[in-house]
Amino acid sequence: MEVLDRDFLLSNVDGDQELLKEIVGLFVESSGEILQSIRDAVTSANYDALDRSAHQLKGALANLGAQAAAAAATELENLGRRGMLTGLEDAMGALDREMERLAPELLDLVSN
Repeated sequence: MEVLDRDFLLSNVDGDQELLKEIVGLFVESSGEILQSIRDAVTSANYDALDRSAHQLKGALANLGAQAAAAAATELENLGRRGMLTGLEDAMGALDREMERLAPELLDLVSN
């Protein structure tokens, strides 16, 4: 699965580079806080908070065309909905890895 579907993202903003930079900037600003909420929810086994935060991040990632990271957030969302401890750490690790892969892609996209 690709890290970022650039064509999808560019089509969402009708090729408007300034709008793209604004959207990516807003995502970068908010994603750190959402990720921290997810980590806190995983640490405290707060399934409702995990479900909400992972759902929020999944939506933002899907809007960017970041399918692999959105899939990782979906896994956490599902674990939160089911109230399952099994797999939480692995799912969190997968999300962290995908977010690390996504960051340079977004930076490259808006620096052109």
